[in-house]
Amino acid sequence: MAMRPEVRRRAILLIVFAIVQWGFMRYILDNQLFNLTTYDRIVIFCVSSLAGAFMIFVGLIYMVLKGNPHRE
Repeated sequence: MAMRPEVRRRAILLIVFAIVQWGFMRYILDNQLFNLTTYDRIVIFCVSSLAGAFMIFVGLIYMVLKGNPHRE
């Protein structure tokens, strides 16, 4: 895989951040740290999951579009 290292590093960092963010939010929701109602927990879980998935897809698309060096 001929990819520029700085592009791969940025994309992997974005993907790891999305997974850590999702795991942190799951920990908060599972242990009921903020005393949320059921409705609030459902909304926060959905928004967190969608945001994490969006960031993962952005990282993958960034790798595809910017990853290969430009050839002339």
